[in-house]
Amino acid sequence: MANPVVLVADDDKAMLQLMVRRLGKQGLEIHQATDGREALEKLEHLSFDLVVSDIYMPGVTGLELLQQAKEGDPQTQVIIVTAGATLENAVEALNNGAFAYLVKPFDHFSVFDNVVARALQFRQALLDNERLAKIQQRRGDMLEEEVTDRVQQLQRRRRELQDLLANLPDGVLVVEPGGRVVISNPTADIWLAKDRSDPDHPIYTYLESLQEEWASSEWEIDLDGTSLELIMRPLPKTTTSERKVVVIRAMGEKEVPPTLDLPWKEIEDRLEWLMGQSMEKEVSTQIKALRDLFRDLKIKVGGPGVHISGFVPQWSELTIPNSSGTEDTGDESKAAEPAEVSVEEELKGEGATNGDSPLGKER
Repeated sequence: MANPVVLVADDDKAMLQLMVRRLGKQGLEIHQATDGREALEKLEHLSFDLVVSDIYMPGVTGLELLQQAKEGDPQTQVIIVTAGATLENAVEALNNGAFAYLVKPFDHFSVFDNVVARALQFRQALLDNERLAKIQQRRGDMLEEEVTDRVQQLQRRRRELQDLLANLPDGVLVVEPGGRVVISNPTADIWLAKDRSDPDHPIYTYLESLQEEWASSEWEIDLDGTSLELIMRPLPKTTTSERKVVVIRAMGEKEVPPTLDLPWKEIEDRLEWLMGQSMEKEVSTQIKALRDLFRDLKIKVGGPGVHISGFVPQWSELTIPNSSGTEDTGDESKAAEPAEVSVEEELKGEGATNGDSPLGKER
């Protein structure tokens, strides 16, 4: 570590040499000036740890040197010495930043030596504190940069998570006790809106039951014509609230059975009308069997507008007794038997001869 640099200024050459010798014994690097102007010029070109100056010198006073030294480096220490001390001068020097104010001749040289040593120690303490403050500032800047980087990473991950949730085909909910939804993605918002329009509120009813011991982790409901599967899993407990995540997965459109919508009344009336007509007994028997089969079919499907699953009746499935008294099952191999063809021709002929027949009008 380099030795401290000291500037000594005094127009009294004997006193100047005395102070230079005392400072030299402390191992300091010494620069000297015999008047205020010379000292001021050195201050403008060099940096000093300590300035020892007489207060009254030609050209520039010690108080002016004190002000110039502090402007150049606030940590530079200044000791003012004078033979004509006054209280006003001492107060002014101390108020302007002087470290000490000494009256010459000194009572003992150890007084001068001790003041110089304490002034240099004080400067070193100020420099150490300044260096530590800079270190702390750098650490603070580094910590701030690290915190800022972490925050930016969390924000990026949050945006990525939001994008992921927004593009999921399934609805995702985070639910607190009581069914309170704290997080939801757009797909879940759509299902919740439909649930609010449903008088039974099947989703919300399920969410309210999640904290019950009997609550199922998987549930199926029907909402707005769609079958939904609700899958619940508990989240790690990080707060006092026990949150759970619920996935809403669409299983497909609710299956609607086909509708057999026939003109039931009209067909039955026409069959009854045919039975009331004069015709051969064999044909009458066929029509009566057809009417009975139609009534059985009507009972089986429950009437008009009723939905049935997996059943679309075909006329080929109806069994009609043939002229020999046995039942015709509608097989293709028997579809061309003369008796069945005869019935059809008889029906056509009856309709052709009777223009008032409802069956004739339909055709």
